[in-house]
Amino acid sequence: MKAAKIWMTLMGLFYLLNLVALWPSIWAPQIPGMYPGVELHQGTDSFQLLLDAWLIVGIQLAAIGVVLIWAGTLAKHPERYLGVIWVAIVTEIVDGAWDIYSVAGGLEDPTIGYVTVVIHLIWIASAFWVLGKVKRELG
Repeated sequence: MKAAKIWMTLMGLFYLLNLVALWPSIWAPQIPGMYPGVELHQGTDSFQLLLDAWLIVGIQLAAIGVVLIWAGTLAKHPERYLGVIWVAIVTEIVDGAWDIYSVAGGLEDPTIGYVTVVIHLIWIASAFWVLGKVKRELG
């Protein structure tokens, strides 16, 4: 169970860091590099709406992150909360699919898109490794 607790804590921290990175004042200058060639209408209500939408993504990830950190550090019986690992797996699959879609559509910078896909795949693979280890431990 130690591996699961460590994984949940690390993934939870990663998701909280995503909220920080997606905070509008931090994220606004980064978007043009991620979406080169896309007219983002910076300084307009449309751009603010884009920033707000990304902030909601960050808040949702942070919510999952809080549950992961709680399960990995404070829960008396973390094995009861292994389902949140599946939530993270599905989240990473969806986010990875979005990056592939964005790169394939010519909207997202390929380097950024593929690097983030690799990050998603690492989290997914490590989650399955942890779940397999837990299954062996619990029988």
